[in-house]
Amino acid sequence: MITIGIDIGGSSIKAALTETGTSILARTQRPTLAEGGVDDTVGQLHACIEELIAAHDAAPADIAGIGVGVPGAIDHDRGIVLYPPNLPSWKEVPLAALLSDRWGVPVLLENDANCAALGERHYGAGRSHEHFIALTLGTGVGGGIITGGRIFRGARGFAGEFGHISIDADGPACNCGSHGCIEAYVGIHYLMREALPDLRNDPDSLLHTRALNDAEALDPKDIAEAAAKGDATCIAILRRTGERLGVAIASAANLLDIEIFIIGGGIAGAGAPLFDGIAESARHRVLKVHRESLALLPAELGNDAGMLGAASLML
Repeated sequence: MITIGIDIGGSSIKAALTETGTSILARTQRPTLAEGGVDDTVGQLHACIEELIAAHDAAPADIAGIGVGVPGAIDHDRGIVLYPPNLPSWKEVPLAALLSDRWGVPVLLENDANCAALGERHYGAGRSHEHFIALTLGTGVGGGIITGGRIFRGARGFAGEFGHISIDADGPACNCGSHGCIEAYVGIHYLMREALPDLRNDPDSLLHTRALNDAEALDPKDIAEAAAKGDATCIAILRRTGERLGVAIASAANLLDIEIFIIGGGIAGAGAPLFDGIAESARHRVLKVHRESLALLPAELGNDAGMLGAASLML
């Protein structure tokens, strides 16, 4: 089955022509033009599709369908994108119809975190697992729930908002309006806001001078690199982040009877300090029945996960 998968991000659109579940036949990438209007971004989508079809010397009739991953909520029945946070000019956009009318093929929409989970299911770390939760640690904390090998959407299609599990009712304010959400600790900007005082207060840290003089340029990758060189403060920051994630993971495991967690996104590249913190914290809190079988797996697909998952929507 030949399908096209598209991942719409805040800054770029990634798209691939795939033999679903097997291989990528062609790929392309274009700017999202998020600050423009709906027509600007949709024009970029059409350009991506046209380029992929031409690269494979195919016709639209050869394509079984197009899957699109979009940040935010989806009305699946009507094929409408609802107020996506990274596309400020979009309100209720009938994206499925805009694409299917142009190309004459079925179009399915899905939340981008769900697409990333589905990508790992078919191509990555979830290939041999029927039930898991995939987490994406980045600007926010995205989550996709896979049960029986398929996306679990919930009653209205909004399930999987892992980043808004609260681990402290009196914790820091989250941009969702609640307090103590795991995203308010682990999201990139929140994590750095909390980490900078630690780095500034430790003259032995490899990042001490930069934290004092060039804090805006620091990000979690810098912390991970310093931790890999033995920086005690950076190791402690990553371990603390993992411990907090572990609290939320234990809650999800206990609630859903899911024991496999696939963890990706930029922060997940921090490696052992982060994963060790998650494991110790989660195993301390899960029900005894889950303690030995709880598994934390690094995601395998990187930035391709959402695109490949979108291509798999037609399966």
